[in-house]
Amino acid sequence: MNELISVIVPVFRTEKYIERCLKSILAQTYTDIEIIVVDDGTDDRSGEMADEFARNEPKIKVIHKQNGGLSSARNRGIEEASGSLISFVDSDDFIAPDFLEILYSNLKNNGCDLSKVLYEEVTFDKPQERKATGETKVYSGPEVEKAFLDLNIDSVCDILYKRSLIGDTRFPEGKTSEDIPFNFEIFRKAGKFVNIPIVKYFYYHNPESISNGPLDKNMLNYVAFRKMIYEHYKAGSDAELEFKSESLYARSLMGLTARMCLYGAKPEIDEKSQKAAFKSEFKEHKRSYYNDKDIPFSRKVLAVGVFNFYPVTRLFRGVAK
Repeated sequence: MNELISVIVPVFRTEKYIERCLKSILAQTYTDIEIIVVDDGTDDRSGEMADEFARNEPKIKVIHKQNGGLSSARNRGIEEASGSLISFVDSDDFIAPDFLEILYSNLKNNGCDLSKVLYEEVTFDKPQERKATGETKVYSGPEVEKAFLDLNIDSVCDILYKRSLIGDTRFPEGKTSEDIPFNFEIFRKAGKFVNIPIVKYFYYHNPESISNGPLDKNMLNYVAFRKMIYEHYKAGSDAELEFKSESLYARSLMGLTARMCLYGAKPEIDEKSQKAAFKSEFKEHKRSYYNDKDIPFSRKVLAVGVFNFYPVTRLFRGVAK
């Protein structure tokens, strides 16, 4: 007998996309689902649109709450969930029809606590079917924690979680990049994890979004969480975990420096002092970055450019925009 999967959908200002999102969930080949839509105090019609769906579809439950941010909405969804398994889908994204079926069958067949597919960033509604990019792999015991780092897992939306594994773990509220600390806790608790390397989740890249915009203070949370994880493993005895977490920390420093170099910084950030701070911190950890075989050579070249030739690389700012 199949288990109930609770699909949690936070909603805020996504009236252009929520219909596509909910239709993709309702079209799942795995049908034992409940859809918990959490209206996070949106000021557009997306909350009303969710209500309209719910009137005609008993699988949908809509919760309206005051705005508290993405973490707050997801946490409320966890509290309301009835299923023994939980999935998170953002309301401007959409999923393949067999998204949940593949996650569930692999989780159950391998006796896992977590299952994961791949996500792809798209700018269109109907992406082409993707073939698997490798073999499905099951991780057990200490391998699970290492997989969290090796696979650079930074999203909750392409993962199916056992509700019992989540327990009292929640997303940190008032922060961005909240998926990282959430998954950090979860993967340290999990006993078995299966990774299915095929794209089944589609992250919609909104041209109006800030994903390619100037550096803002909220983005600094990403670096802070990566540093927190590195410091955790630095205090331990596993050299492999320490190296990989340090490399990911250095990667975060490089990534935000490159963003600032190419797109600038919001007024609340002093570009000159922030650049100096990133450079100083990266210098302490650059060995792990350049020695990490999983980091493409092109990214290593970019790091040399942004940290050693910032004014020159900055000339490309107009082109990047």
